[in-house]
Amino acid sequence: MTDARRGSGIAFTAALLLLIGFAVERDMGLDFTVTMFGSALGAFAFFALLFPGSLFFSLALATSLAVYVAIFVFFCEANFSGTGDFVQDVGFALPLAGFMAGAWLRRDAITGIVRAETVRSGAEFRRVSLWLVPIAAIGAATFALPAGLGAGADWAFLAAMGAIAVVVFATAREVAVFLIDAGLLFEEFFERLGRLVLPVYAFLTFYSLLVVIFASIYKLIDDNAGGSHFRILGDDRAIGFSEALYFSIVTLSTVGYGDVLPVSNIVRVVASLQVVFGVTLLLVGFSEIMSYNRDLQARRAGRKDDPDVR
Repeated sequence: MTDARRGSGIAFTAALLLLIGFAVERDMGLDFTVTMFGSALGAFAFFALLFPGSLFFSLALATSLAVYVAIFVFFCEANFSGTGDFVQDVGFALPLAGFMAGAWLRRDAITGIVRAETVRSGAEFRRVSLWLVPIAAIGAATFALPAGLGAGADWAFLAAMGAIAVVVFATAREVAVFLIDAGLLFEEFFERLGRLVLPVYAFLTFYSLLVVIFASIYKLIDDNAGGSHFRILGDDRAIGFSEALYFSIVTLSTVGYGDVLPVSNIVRVVASLQVVFGVTLLLVGFSEIMSYNRDLQARRAGRKDDPDVR
């Protein structure tokens, strides 16, 4: 891992954890956010020391923690909303502690996997992903718990998280392989996106122009043609330019939230034309981006095969 990739990986992971931490702070409490950051930092340091020279694995684990936090918050809100803050903090830490203990016991087997930083075959990746099945089964079983457990909810929650911790402990090697593969695939995805900066920029530029052009048309129609043309949040009134931009974006993307509605025939016609433009732009734009990527790969392959380039 180069210094640039290492720095960008650390920055991305830190920003992701900060974003999620602050997002869940109001619902889960400040103590949970502190626990989350402390767990991420502790796990990062633990694995950086346990597997020196393999910072990528520590970053992959820290990034995966962000996904774990999102699932954990949903798990708590859906099935264990009445559990205490301390119990939630302990439950959150149990699977992570189980994985760290399992990785310590199997450190010799995991060391080679971590340092190789190679993606396994599809069949092997599916095999090492099997540890997710019992964890999903444990989570699904909690939905069958009766409501109103009272104090028993804390014990049921800890039992579920303890069972998950046991699974993670027993399959620490498979979890390590899964994290490495997921991290490498994630990194490869961003590298491919980096190669498509120019065509994506051109596509977004043209997309933005269409948004502005149609927003201006909507505003001109509303200002100069008689009658009511838009219903905004249930009221027939004049549309502002920022609202016209919003309506243009929603129309071009064919989302249609319904908070801004065209009520005159002329605006409906223009909106229909914009939808056609939007769909055509998406089809042509994606086709051109993929074509650019294929041409770029072909040129790179040609340079590798050309002996004069070496």
